[in-house]
Amino acid sequence: MSLRSYNAPLKYGKKILPQDIAGMIGLPYVGNIFYVDPSAGDDSANDGSSQDNALATVAAAFDKCTSGQHDVIVIAPTGGTGRTSETTDITWNKRFTHLIGNAAPTVQDARAGMSFTGATGTPTSSITISENGCIFKNITLTSTADINVFVTISGDYNAFLGVDFKGALDGTAGDDTASRALVLDGGQENYFGGCTFGADTFARSTTNATVEFKTAASRNVFENCRFIMHADNVGANHILLSEANSIDRWVEFKDCFFYTFWANDADKITHVIDAETQTTTAHINLTGNTVMEGADNWEAVDSGKVYAYNYTATANIIGKLVLVDVA
Repeated sequence: MSLRSYNAPLKYGKKILPQDIAGMIGLPYVGNIFYVDPSAGDDSANDGSSQDNALATVAAAFDKCTSGQHDVIVIAPTGGTGRTSETTDITWNKRFTHLIGNAAPTVQDARAGMSFTGATGTPTSSITISENGCIFKNITLTSTADINVFVTISGDYNAFLGVDFKGALDGTAGDDTASRALVLDGGQENYFGGCTFGADTFARSTTNATVEFKTAASRNVFENCRFIMHADNVGANHILLSEANSIDRWVEFKDCFFYTFWANDADKITHVIDAETQTTTAHINLTGNTVMEGADNWEAVDSGKVYAYNYTATANIIGKLVLVDVA
């Protein structure tokens, strides 16, 4: 039996308002809630006001949101992969507008998310997050199209919790030096918790990158995150600092795992991080239990920017971050 059978106000037409369920999605207050069902939703016939009246795409739901109102888009799939089929690029330019996936909180491949099809990803990326204070939680972002830069973040103070930034699962993109799962273009003080970046289902055959920093993308924190690739080129990068001032001050990778698959363990990538272009003062801090597998070294060329926790029992050094030397 439904709750209406036991609750008189609901039985006679009263509704549960968004603020009544705000705590269920981790916020003490929300504005309007718009529902998206990739399997059964309809952008033309529905308005997104309920699960039974869900929209089909996040783009349609985002058009209905108001900046600064703490509106929430909930991807609530009823079948399939749980991923929408977005046909237009999205610029997330509304402050305090949140995107939540209603699916099991898996480390990767959350069965709620967005997939982009068609001629998207030009001129910049499929998703550009340019505003501040937004939460993205428990979603997968991916495509099978030839899209080089899938997500760009230029906004600040956003939180990404359990987000799988797969990027384009496309061999052509994997062979392109411009391919990225994520670009932080000036975005500062964003938090990534329990996220995954990249994928190991297609080979990356050139010197592209999983994540790129540029334009003083500083004070971003990655905690308990995974960086994944399948490489058949030793020069592929997980982390790329592409400008002289890609980061101003510092970024942190805490308890992160950098993994590279090479068929039959025939080879390894030479490095995890390429920070050679960064010439101004900056610090890349590898804290906690941050490890790599499938790479020969943290850096191919010693930039003097990478610091890690020291595990050698040397006097006055245990517990300090020390410069990583290139072997």
